[in-house]
Amino acid sequence: MKRALFIITGVSVVFTTLAFGHIMYHDTVHMLARHEEGHLFVAVHTLVAAALGVLSLLGAYLLLSGGRPQNPS
Repeated sequence: MKRALFIITGVSVVFTTLAFGHIMYHDTVHMLARHEEGHLFVAVHTLVAAALGVLSLLGAYLLLSGGRPQNPS
């Protein structure tokens, strides 16, 4: 049961991360097309979004793989 919960949660995190990436991509394209935001804001926005996406995918990987093996002692 616990392993199934890890798999379900990991798949959910993967889909949430993909949706987040899709939204951030379209948001960035919209900001660049309208030229309302400064280049520094767009760069920081993109870097923060990429960092959050990487951390989210790392969390999904750890959930799907069962995390780190624990020392039995």
